[in-house]
Amino acid sequence: MQRTYHFVAMPPTRAEGEVLSALVEVGRRRDCAGGTPVLHRGDPGTGFWLIESGHVMACRFGPEGERTLFAVLGPGDLIGEVACFAGVTQQVDAITEGEASLVWIEMAQVERLMADKPHVARWLLGTLANKLRAALDRVEGDQSLSAQARIARVLVDLAAREGAELTLTQQQLADHVGVSRVTTGQVLARFAQEGAIERGYGGLRVLSVERLAAHSA
Repeated sequence: MQRTYHFVAMPPTRAEGEVLSALVEVGRRRDCAGGTPVLHRGDPGTGFWLIESGHVMACRFGPEGERTLFAVLGPGDLIGEVACFAGVTQQVDAITEGEASLVWIEMAQVERLMADKPHVARWLLGTLANKLRAALDRVEGDQSLSAQARIARVLVDLAAREGAELTLTQQQLADHVGVSRVTTGQVLARFAQEGAIERGYGGLRVLSVERLAAHSA
């Protein structure tokens, strides 16, 4: 299943067509087994990954091993580019979810590519702007919205990006929203009772975006 769980309302930023071809051409491919760490928080920001196939979790691990999940990224997505452009160390850990094929791109190659192909530069700037907007939206949501509203926003966004069938575990949703798995389960049960979603093993189906959207403010 192709999916990109940014957990916020933002337009797609997947590399496609000429942009994808240009990035793959300058990079170095690596095939990874599931559960492979490909970035560590604190790594030098000298390059970033393009996901060619498979999925990668962007997260942070706390001192007690607890995990905060920020996104599950899929084909065409980038991970690690924000640190490169900001000139800082990597800000997240990245782990493959299942087998994945990634393309490593050094920042020096990106600079040459941007100079030669302005449309690639515009696309990269657009992805950075969208990620900044996503971060601001999340901060605002964490401060002012209930757990129910945040979960509803996540599901509305995913349905718009990925379609009605979502392979998304209750724990992934709970990790991101920052509430317990029990609370997430209670909210999903309420949505199912209202006919907004249909729950299944390892995922759910969105039946009514309109009903979910009514809970998102």
